[in-house]
Amino acid sequence: MQYRGGLSGTQGMMVAGGPVGKAKLALSQGRADEAERLCRKQLERRPDDASARLVLAQALLQTRQTGEAIEQVRRVIREQPKNVDALLVLSMALVHQSGGLRGVPKEAEEAARRAVQLQPRVARTRVQLAEVLAAKRDLAGARAEVEEACRLEPRLAGAHLMRALILLSDKDPLGAIQASDSALRYDRTLSQAEYIKATALTEVHRYDEALISLDTAVRQNPTLAGTQMHSLRGRIYFKQRKFSRSYDAYLAAQRLSGRLVRLAPVLAALNMALTIFGKGAPFVLVGVLAALVTLLLFGLSRIPVVGAWIVVALILAIVGGFAFFGVKQLRGSLLPSESSARAKTLGAIGLAVAIGTGLVFAIEYGVTSATRHAQWFTPLTLTIAGVIGLVLGGLAAYNVPRILGRYGGAVV
Repeated sequence: MQYRGGLSGTQGMMVAGGPVGKAKLALSQGRADEAERLCRKQLERRPDDASARLVLAQALLQTRQTGEAIEQVRRVIREQPKNVDALLVLSMALVHQSGGLRGVPKEAEEAARRAVQLQPRVARTRVQLAEVLAAKRDLAGARAEVEEACRLEPRLAGAHLMRALILLSDKDPLGAIQASDSALRYDRTLSQAEYIKATALTEVHRYDEALISLDTAVRQNPTLAGTQMHSLRGRIYFKQRKFSRSYDAYLAAQRLSGRLVRLAPVLAALNMALTIFGKGAPFVLVGVLAALVTLLLFGLSRIPVVGAWIVVALILAIVGGFAFFGVKQLRGSLLPSESSARAKTLGAIGLAVAIGTGLVFAIEYGVTSATRHAQWFTPLTLTIAGVIGLVLGGLAAYNVPRILGRYGGAVV
């Protein structure tokens, strides 16, 4: 689920004067950088200002600095355990951090349920719990919560927006279109509702209407014109057999992603071709890449003397890349922002890698010595030891900052 820019934070809150009031206003207007600047300045003067810290967490979340946002809002909750807005922001941030790459943290659901417990008749608490349940693929539970939110506050656009997201996830595009229209009825500026509507219209092959909704969403909020928006536009043009426009849209999406920009023309053509496979395209792509990598490694392994060692180096590079890229995706950053926490995390990573590789080497050495094998240090041994060490290092990179943040009070 996408962060909804203050749905559970700034909406429904009085915007007072002073630095915090100005920050809230900037946040509601989509100027998250300005809100962050104002809050940091206020916290320099008054480090105990929980309101400023909460708005700072919301601003950091909008600018995708998820790791620091989580730690800032946790500090607020430690001081004010019954702060419903803080609980909702924490739950939202944890769902956002998970990014669909792993299960939603238990803490996200606990925070949302605590907010519902404290304010059971406030619709936005139900909306956030619905988001958590939807992210966990408990669509029945999510629908029940969002229906209750719509009953409590029928005119709350955010509740209808979440209902549209859930219905779309539950393969009910017609229901998603109706829910998006309800959200737009109560807030014509809700550009995310237009995007969801465009996605649902694409599912039911109403491509011209989908393009109109996409154009409206971008006109209302130009920041939405990112990778996903261009990819959806490319998919629509492909379905309309406008292949030139489809390629241009996929090319724009690839360039905006910032990844492998030099290969953008090739990757755009590949993404356009994969449109044929629909939602199964990612699996097809993974299969093709796996086959190509396997063939490459097999070919390299045939090189006399050094071939096997080259393969080992490539395998460890791939595993290490996946491990630490995954940590960055899940946490929002590879290392903590605070210097002391960063040093402790680096030390823990190094120790984990050393323990993993050393343990495998020790076992292999013991086995070969007992069986009187001539050689214990082989490409296979190095591969196994390196993979285990890198996996343990990745786990340390992910978990140590969380432990430091939760129990040590460090901002990570």
